[in-house]
Amino acid sequence: MSIWSGVLDSCPGLLCCVINIHGKLLHATHGYKAVAFRLFGHKCEEGKNYPPMITELDRGIHEALTAACLGDTNAIEFSENGKIWELTASPLKVDESGIAGVVIKISSELQQPAAKNDDDKNGTQTVTIQNSPEILNSIPFRAGIVDSHGVFMAVNKFLASCVRADLVGRNVIELVDPVVNSDLLHIIVKRSGNVECTMPDISACENFYPSGLEPYLDEEFNEPSRDTEIEIDNDVLRRVKLHATPSEWNGEEAVMLTFEDVTEFQRNHEQLRRLLTVDRHTGILNRLGIEQVTGRLLSEKIQEYGHLSIILIRIENYRELNEALGYVPSNRILRSFVRTMQRFLSEDKKEMKCVIGRWYHDEFIIAAQCSGAAAVVAANEIRGRSKSVKLSCGVSDLTDGYASVSEFIGAAYGAMAEAVKSGGSITVLAGHK
Repeated sequence: MSIWSGVLDSCPGLLCCVINIHGKLLHATHGYKAVAFRLFGHKCEEGKNYPPMITELDRGIHEALTAACLGDTNAIEFSENGKIWELTASPLKVDESGIAGVVIKISSELQQPAAKNDDDKNGTQTVTIQNSPEILNSIPFRAGIVDSHGVFMAVNKFLASCVRADLVGRNVIELVDPVVNSDLLHIIVKRSGNVECTMPDISACENFYPSGLEPYLDEEFNEPSRDTEIEIDNDVLRRVKLHATPSEWNGEEAVMLTFEDVTEFQRNHEQLRRLLTVDRHTGILNRLGIEQVTGRLLSEKIQEYGHLSIILIRIENYRELNEALGYVPSNRILRSFVRTMQRFLSEDKKEMKCVIGRWYHDEFIIAAQCSGAAAVVAANEIRGRSKSVKLSCGVSDLTDGYASVSEFIGAAYGAMAEAVKSGGSITVLAGHK
């Protein structure tokens, strides 16, 4: 039994835990474990990092821990079914040797601290930081202190190891992409808030590690997405979230900036989005993806009184091709058809501004920003260019008064079904005999 269990568990009902300077949980009382699991989902495993960075509330707890590591008691408030809770993080000092860790206490009795200055009166707590690199280095994530203009006054070892040049005396605004300069300056002047940006001067080293998740690629067709990764001179730009906290450094007003790498999160999010909305065989949008895009276009065109048409295309002989040639060869024919359709729409009909999707295994859909008559012409030209497949097409025109995506697409589907029933290899415009 540790000294902490002997001390803390002797107080029944105490909601408290102790964390060392490295962020490891030393001990948590039974009451704290129960309440933390219910409120935050924390398992409170001793000897492991605490708390995990899972929710936005965890981020707030980490900031309270940072303040405590720097010698200042900090608190955050949250509610549960109307009940107000307060979590307080206080520095754990051992004699005069400095801060050895943090004590966290949860209380249901909210206590408002007395205001010390204008920042406190406005509800913003200031972190008091001694002018000591050792204390700054005790923060377990990348952090730096900047003045009111954004010039670095100090950085900890975790941030310094990720940057090519010495940061002290340099303005943080020089490190980020120019698009967010005004937003970054705003949170520095305000001394609160966060902003996301790419940072060319951040190196892709172990502290800012790349993702290990690769997108699922179909044979010989799809290419990996690079939406969140940009290569320049064999280095990778990292997507970083900067969070500003009011601070003091050497008796002067300052801002503590923490640097959180969100590249992996964004890349994984983009890959998951692609898995959900992109057809892996053809590389175009799947049914979910094209429904989302069509819904957005429908809303825009209704407001603008603009043109929008839906073209639904069925490959009549797809099943015969599949049975005669097999799965892989028939898929190659399918991809060849999609490429032909993409080239035609992007080169010969680029004024129509089309989006293509796969509606079913042998059915494709086109959302075209044009009139129904123009969509019928385009559908007939696609049929004429498709030598290896036979096509039946249905078209619906927004000007006929469709108010929902399902109704709009359903009309085109009904027209396509009518084309098939009439013998196929024709195009039918919904509502026009």
